[in-house]
Amino acid sequence: MEYKLIRSRRKTVTLRVLPGGVLEVRAPLRLPRREIDRIVGRHADWAQRAIAAAPPVPSPLREGALLPFLGKEYPIALREGEPAGIREGKFCLPLPRSAGEKEIKDAAEKFYRAAARELLPPKLERYAALFGTDWTGLRITSARTRWGSCSAKGSVNFSWRLMAAPEECIDYVAAHELCHRLHFDHSPAFYSALSGVIPDWQNRKELLRKSRRLCW
Repeated sequence: MEYKLIRSRRKTVTLRVLPGGVLEVRAPLRLPRREIDRIVGRHADWAQRAIAAAPPVPSPLREGALLPFLGKEYPIALREGEPAGIREGKFCLPLPRSAGEKEIKDAAEKFYRAAARELLPPKLERYAALFGTDWTGLRITSARTRWGSCSAKGSVNFSWRLMAAPEECIDYVAAHELCHRLHFDHSPAFYSALSGVIPDWQNRKELLRKSRRLCW
């Protein structure tokens, strides 16, 4: 199996699949190549599944490129002087036509963050009532791989990138995190409580896994 090898001053070997389906292996400086090949071979089944499910390499963000919001994709429209939002089937951003990719990313992130602060509190209130619990605070993070978390004191964190996912997936993540107010683990009791509120949570979890992710 082909892979991209990166050596550094580390003690362990890690494997990950990059957008585009490239298998990246990070290994200690002096570890023999045959040992690295053996480790990769041991994880070949996982790597092949991950490669098959890897998202494509993201295209440059510019006017006309597609951005996801609540599970649908919209072409970017740069409209200086207008507020950000989804209008006329477009992902409108308040930027001049000359804006560069970094400016587009920054403006899009600002929109996603604002959407998260608007959409999440009503969902949290709803699921808190269904679980018979509460939540004490909301923070929007930049996490790339973790959609949400909940502290023992009831403070919940959500990645702004979650706003790209279908709304039923956002509901699943909100319910999942608030369920931790009842069970601070992933025990059978946790999933029993979650199923009582989101009976099809497994389908939603799978849909979230397959949904397009924001790669910046």
